[in-house]
Amino acid sequence: MTQGDKFNIQSVAIIGSGAAGLTTLFELLNTKKEGSTALKYTNNGELDVPALENNDPAFTKLVAFEQTSRVGGIWAPSFDSPDIIPQEALDTEKYNDPFTLKPKTTLPQELGTGDYSQENPLYLKNKNAGFTWNNSGIYRHLYSNVPNRYLRNSFIPYEEKPQHEFSTENVLDPLITNSKVTNRLLQFAEKFHLVDHVRLNSEVVDIRKTSDGKQWKVTVKKTSKNDPNAQWYTEYFDAVIVSTGHYSVPYIPRIKGLSSWNKELPSSLFHSKSFRDPKIFKDKVCLFVGTGLSGIDILQYAFPVAKQVIVSRSVGKEEIYEWLTKAANSDGLIVKPRIKELKPSKQRKVIFEDDSIISGVDYIIFSTGYHWHYPFLNTEDTGVSIVGKNGASPDGSSMVKGLYRNTFSIKDPTLAFVGVTLTPFKWPSFELEAAAIAGTWTNNGAWPDKQDQVASVQIRVEQTGESILFHYYPVTHFAKYIEEVREFLPKGRDATTIFDADHIDDMYASMVAAERLFYQLKNGEIPIEDTVGQP
Repeated sequence: MTQGDKFNIQSVAIIGSGAAGLTTLFELLNTKKEGSTALKYTNNGELDVPALENNDPAFTKLVAFEQTSRVGGIWAPSFDSPDIIPQEALDTEKYNDPFTLKPKTTLPQELGTGDYSQENPLYLKNKNAGFTWNNSGIYRHLYSNVPNRYLRNSFIPYEEKPQHEFSTENVLDPLITNSKVTNRLLQFAEKFHLVDHVRLNSEVVDIRKTSDGKQWKVTVKKTSKNDPNAQWYTEYFDAVIVSTGHYSVPYIPRIKGLSSWNKELPSSLFHSKSFRDPKIFKDKVCLFVGTGLSGIDILQYAFPVAKQVIVSRSVGKEEIYEWLTKAANSDGLIVKPRIKELKPSKQRKVIFEDDSIISGVDYIIFSTGYHWHYPFLNTEDTGVSIVGKNGASPDGSSMVKGLYRNTFSIKDPTLAFVGVTLTPFKWPSFELEAAAIAGTWTNNGAWPDKQDQVASVQIRVEQTGESILFHYYPVTHFAKYIEEVREFLPKGRDATTIFDADHIDDMYASMVAAERLFYQLKNGEIPIEDTVGQP
């Protein structure tokens, strides 16, 4: 697409129905054909629900595809069925490759022999495709690391809590329990009948351009719990939005002896996504690999009950928040550099890069991040690829290359992403990007040519390098991101209704609360039950 060309988009496929996908779906449902928004807000900044009306929708066909049996994404917890690292993946010694942990689903040859649609699908026996990493990594006592006010989109009302109210939430304030986030997201979906537009149990296996380049051909595999057959079909859309999130396929660093360790000591090493209950750590020697948010979250529950807690981290590394770095080096922890080798048969020895050794390790917990992983896309059609930091193999610090403003494919802007931007203001970023897509695809404003897009990407790469930092906007820089995408919003869509800039102090208060809670839990000053919400 060149500058001056007009978008002609009526049908849109949305991949994923978590917070990002549902926010995007609602935004597009309320965008008018002439490029304005149907969304209106009251004087106090809340969505004016009675005034919602869109008699001339821009997008006449909106379909969200969800691989699991329910909407919600990571906010649809799987408390009793965590994903685990399969031994067969570890045995390949390529477990650091996302395509080893979650390969691309193979398209059946029979699909090319006919014109199969949702109404007339191809029925084939459902073959077990291995691990899908569909289950959420949320555990029962996980609480937010972002304040209540910013864990929502502007379509979900913010309920100011009375100062005199005493409950579990006050212990966490301004943070909240995971159950509260889940409930508000599901209530939002139900209130606006969003599930009517979602196809559940529907895995998008392949997306590619049609031969004339005018549409996207989406291949879907639909399954049912009680049906041994899978339904395969293709469907065509003018545009596609990928909103599959970033917390699905875990990154496991390749370490000598890791596969043997897991084989000899089953279930003794796992990614933080698999963690569910700190009781397993009682009187055990626990080694945490990585000390970001997820690692510190679990460590604070392990320390009071474990025999010993060791952390393995890059020497001198500064985490995204100063308090995390301090927590990773706090009293009682044994701090080690990265692991060089694991020797399960030699008294469960762990050898570190400084050649120091710790024996008798019972559990190894990897808090090493997640892969960006889009096995259903191809670089030839999309121009999008995953590149490791400074040319290394993809890992938990990789960059999604080929995107303008973290959102649009530079090669083909009818492919867009919601959720690649990393920021403490994650939910507002979902809404901001969804609105930018809605405005762009209804031709509200001039679309920059590819040269300008590439130049803007290069400027940021010079600042951040080709790494996950390219996508990261901390608290102090999020206003800059708003300015970068504001021009693409639909007519009448005010960025101030999307992002509440008047209460940023809540974000700083949440960091203070998270640090306080870490030491209270680590030192056994408050019971774990105080962080658990109602089911």
